[in-house]
Formats: sequence, structure tokens, C-alpha cells
Amino acid sequence: MTQLRIPLWMLALTLACTGLLAAPAAAQAPDDVPVSEYDATELTYPELRDFQVPEPERVELDNGMTILLLQDNELPLVNATARIAGGSVYDPADKVGLASVAGQVMRSGGTESLTPDELNQQLESLGASVETGMGSTSGSAFMSTLSDNVDEVLPLFAEVLRAPRFDQEQVDLAKNQQRSAISRRNDNPQQIAQREFDQVLYGEESPYARTSEYYTIDAIERADLVDFHEQYVHPENIILSVWGDFDAEAMQAQLEDAFADWTPSDDAVTPEPPERTADAGPSVNLIPKDDVNQSTIFIGHGGDITREHPDYPAVLAMNEVLSGGFSGRLFQNVRRDQGLAYSVFGTYSAGYDRPGRFYSGVFTRSGRTVDAAESVLEEIRGMREAPPSQEELDQARDAYLNSFVFNFDSKRQILSRLMTYEYYGYPTDFLQGLVDDMADITPEDVHRVAQEYLRPSDAHIVVLGRESDFERDLTTLADNGTVHTIDISIPTSPPSDEEPAAATEEEQAEGRALLDDVQQALGGETLANASALRIVEETTLQQQGQEVVTESRSTLAADGRFYLEQDLPNGITLTIIDDGETLWLQVPGQGTQEAPPQVRQQFDPQRWRELPYLLARLDHEDLTVQATGSETVDGTELHTVRVTPPVGDPFTLYIDPESNLPQRMDYTAMTQQGPAQLTDLFTDYQEVDGVTMAFTTRTLRDGEEAQSATVQEATVNPDIADDLFSVDTEE
Repeated sequence: MTQLRIPLWMLALTLACTGLLAAPAAAQAPDDVPVSEYDATELTYPELRDFQVPEPERVELDNGMTILLLQDNELPLVNATARIAGGSVYDPADKVGLASVAGQVMRSGGTESLTPDELNQQLESLGASVETGMGSTSGSAFMSTLSDNVDEVLPLFAEVLRAPRFDQEQVDLAKNQQRSAISRRNDNPQQIAQREFDQVLYGEESPYARTSEYYTIDAIERADLVDFHEQYVHPENIILSVWGDFDAEAMQAQLEDAFADWTPSDDAVTPEPPERTADAGPSVNLIPKDDVNQSTIFIGHGGDITREHPDYPAVLAMNEVLSGGFSGRLFQNVRRDQGLAYSVFGTYSAGYDRPGRFYSGVFTRSGRTVDAAESVLEEIRGMREAPPSQEELDQARDAYLNSFVFNFDSKRQILSRLMTYEYYGYPTDFLQGLVDDMADITPEDVHRVAQEYLRPSDAHIVVLGRESDFERDLTTLADNGTVHTIDISIPTSPPSDEEPAAATEEEQAEGRALLDDVQQALGGETLANASALRIVEETTLQQQGQEVVTESRSTLAADGRFYLEQDLPNGITLTIIDDGETLWLQVPGQGTQEAPPQVRQQFDPQRWRELPYLLARLDHEDLTVQATGSETVDGTELHTVRVTPPVGDPFTLYIDPESNLPQRMDYTAMTQQGPAQLTDLFTDYQEVDGVTMAFTTRTLRDGEEAQSATVQEATVNPDIADDLFSVDTEE
């Protein structure tokens, strides 16, 4: 019989660290502050010298690789960045996440001649850095070294680009990191709302909006990374910029030695990014999240222009008037005057080769959600109704022009921009031309582009928040009164076009009979009438090749309340209490706090896999039990019952036909590395006060032992303190 225990891999989800940042005391201002006697308004300043954008030397190798060289002998450093034409938009639909994993393991996985550790050691001994990564439509590789060491580091950088090893251990590590990121993707409200807005705008299957899932990461193999590299990482797809302390002629010779003999494979492609088509609105969409006390709102639609469009400068000015920081209308009216926002923002983006998107966003308290959304929409409409004042336009233009110099605050930034222009075929002076065009924009130009490119009546509205706290229903924002609810639960398996066959009445009746027999075997009326069970259990966990032993003490009441004390390997005792309504966590030094929703989502399915809890609720209307025949396990034929609980994934129980005792349970559970197929094996059945229970439960993951739990002490109908399941949140 399974006990009320919490797998140790789940405990990491329950520990929320808190910290207090003490603000320093304000310094007492002295009474005798000296005051200057001159008039600050009469100060004069010398004229600023003209800013000269450095111009790199452009070299093209015979294999198609483009190189930009910028000599700068100010510091004894040499840096390089490669822009790679490849990215996540080219991932196969069933292997989303491939580019991200490949970009990471290109560097972390070593090279053909060097293991990961050997590569790390060489770079560390030289005080150098080499990093790689893949974004949406392009990837990058970066090198930084002292100029004295460039002869040794440049060949390492070239080998990382040309011949990565893709070490299997590093592939597995990168995949686990991806799974961990997936498990945390619903932690940040702003990131959730941004992600779901993109999916509403472009569609869930769009390469520009889809997300990696556990099953797409699981499908990625090392061979896929090798294929990805051969397809996209080749000289014709790379623009390389090098800057720093070197002689340009000598550096060109070194780069030719490192890359000139590199030829593309037969599988190499020059990619064309897929079209990015926005779905026409309007729509109103709700992301229910009950653990927040403020709403996150995104409002917007697809864009219409690229950066080379003649209207792009006027659209930039329009965006500054509407959303430009403290001087923008959104800040001035929605936040300052109406007090409806903690933060308000917006942008009208445009790509180099495809349109971008327009959106405005606002963070507001839950009770002003609809008011804040309506206020933002009103500001967008106002941009279409009349031109901005000359003062507004001047402020917007000055804000943009005054930030112009920050486009050139590092050599890396300058060359990165020039590589982008090279890649998309833009002139090298594109940014200067944009500044010149901004100077000629008039209020009428801004009004014209606002009428043409802002479409509030077609906007998608995405709201994340606690609906019960909204001051009005979201249907007031929808012309047709329809609000779509967005499910952000994380799937553990790919969607299937085929629905599983529904259990027949005969299968359900047989499954119920088998579980009735199990209840009789485990104690019958004694078990059914037990008010509570108390278990002391020792758990041995297999962790990184070592055994970790802990103890837990749990009390499970017949009504579903429970109390658990779990000793952790670090010596801390975690207490978990379910008072019948709320799941609470108690951590020494941190007090009592309500468990985060993701913890509750893990605990509820776990409880349905506890046999006392399950057998006491066989009449639950949302519970389905289905006899599925028999299966031979280790030479013994066992009855099988598929249990579909009200929450969580189905699991299968294996029952010995002679004793009617459960022998095994197969189920899917969430681990730190994502969903895993687990098996519990029940042995050493003993009777305690008329109740029979398995004193040993071994848990296997993918056939390998993950943990073993042994009952040290068991009590049926223990004396329970009146306040055991009560929580004092003020302690």
C-alpha cells in the first residue's frame, strides 16, 4: 500500500527562498551646504565635436565568408563575433528547441580534437572566452582574448565553428536545462502574457510564436544537432567581424588560414525565413491566474512595414509620441493623470525583411483591469483622431535623436549593426539616413501614419489576472461579447488527433470490482472506517551516483487532510499541511506560506495515487477506473486497471489475482527534468491493526532505481491533536 510521501525531486519546487533587502538610511543633509554665487543659466559650453562612426575594412573569402575588420589599438584585446544565418524558426515542428540546444552545445560540447573539459581548460589557461548561441532567425559565436594570445585562441574559435564535437553528455545536459526552463515558464506573469499574445497574434504553430515542449525536447538526438550544424553553419551563411589590437593585414592572413579551406557540406542551405502572418482581430483573451493581485494586459495587432519603408521614420515618431517613456501619452495620461498603471509601455516594431507588430501593455491592479485596458485603447484611438502638437513631436524627436549616440557606445555594437545591414542588404549609412529623415517629420506625417498603421478596432487584447477581482466583466471589451480563455498548462505529451477509446460500462464495472477486491485485501471495513493513518518512513534517494537518506512523518486523515514533516538532506525539516482548503508550507526561518500553484498542481495528482485516498473515493463522479486485461510481469500474470483521476494523468495499477494486493503502479510525474515515466513496486506487505500495507516501495525511472521507501512505524487511528491540520499564518 502506498503511503503519503513526497518524492524528493518534488521538494525543490516547494522551497521558495525569501530575502530582505535593507535600504540604507538616508544621509542627514548638513546645515551648512555651500551655495554657488554664479548664475547657472549663463554657463557656456564648447561645441561638441563631430562624431565619426568607425568604418571597418570588408573582406570576402573565396568560400563566400564575409569578414569585417576594425583595427583599434587602444586596449590589448582582440574580439570577434560571427553572425550565423540559422535559428529556431527553422526547427522541425516535432523538435522545437533544436536550434537552442545546438547553439549551446556547439561550444559546451567540445570540438573534434578537444573534449569539453580540454577546451574549457585551454581557454581558461589563456584567459579567453568563446561562446555560441542561436536566436530566432540568426545565431552567433563570440571570441574574446588578449592580443598576445590570439594566435592560440583564434584556431580554437575556428574549430568550435567548423567542427563541434556535440558531446553526448553535454547534449543531455542542455536538454535537461531546456526541460527545467519549460517547467518554470509560467512563473513570470509578464513573460506569460507576452508569449500568449504572440500565439494569439501569429498562431500557436507559427515558427515565430511556438514554444518548445517536453516532448519536442525529448525527440532531439545528437544526430539532429550534427545535421543542423551541417545545414546552417557554413561559410556562405556567416558574416564575421573582428576588432581590437591587431594589424589588419596580418589579421586578414590569420583569418584566411583559419577559414579559407572551409567548404560547405552537400546538405548546406542558405535559409529563407518563413513568412510571419498575423491573424486579424479583434479578440479578447483571458489567462486566468489566481495567485496574482495585479493584471498584465497586452493590446495590439500585426505590423505593416519593414525598416526600409518610406513611412518608417514617421512611424518611429508616432511610437515616441504614444509610448516614448515619461513624455509619451501612455505614461502621461494612463499612469500619471489617471493612476491606472504601475507600468505602461508600447512599441511599433518593424523587421529588416518582414513587418513587425504593434502592441501596448499595462500592469495595473486587478480592480482596475477593464478601466486600464479601455484607457490604453482610448490613447491609441486618440493618435488617429488628430495630429500631435508641435511640442509633442519635438519632444519625441529630441528623445530619439538624443539617444542616437548610444547606438555606437562599443565597437561590438557598431560591428553588430553593420553585420545586420550586410546580411539584409541595407546601406551602411542607413541609421544616419534615418536620423536625417526624422528631422523632416511633421505633425501631419504622424497623424497620417497613425490613421494608416494603427488599428485599435482590430486589436487583440490579452489579459492575465484574477478574474474574480476585476471591476467589470471582460466582455465589455469585446464587440461580440466573447472572451476566449487561454489554457497555459504545460502538456506532457504531443497532441493526438485520435481520442482514446472511452471505457465501456463493462470495463468500468470490472475495474471497480477489482479495486473493491483490493480494498478487501488491504483491510476491508477496518481500512474503510479508519479515521487516519500515521506513517514514519525512511527514503533512500539515488542522486548523482550517491545515496541520500531522509525520514518523513506523515498523518493522512480520512477526509483528505494531511500533515507531513519531511527531513531534507541539508538538515532542514519541511512541513506540508493540507487543511482541507489550502496547501501550506512551513520552512524554518521563513514562516508559513501558501504553496505556489505549481506545487499544488504536483501534489493533487500525487494524492490520487495514494491507495487509501483513492479507495475512499471510488464513487467520485470524475474518477474513471477501467479493467484493461492482464499483463505478465517478471513471470507473474497480473490484472491491470487504468485509473483516470479527476486531476493529473491516468495511471495503471497491477494487481496480483490470488492475493488481490497491488504489486506495481505505472504513472507519469513531473520531475526537475520534466515529465518522466515512473514505476512503483510494492513489496513486504505487513498487517498493522487490521490494515495491510506495503512496507517497502521502490520507485524506478526509465527502468533504473530512483528511490526506495521503507516504513519504520505505522499506526492506524492514531490520536490526533485538534490543531494538527490548523495553520497559524501569523507565526
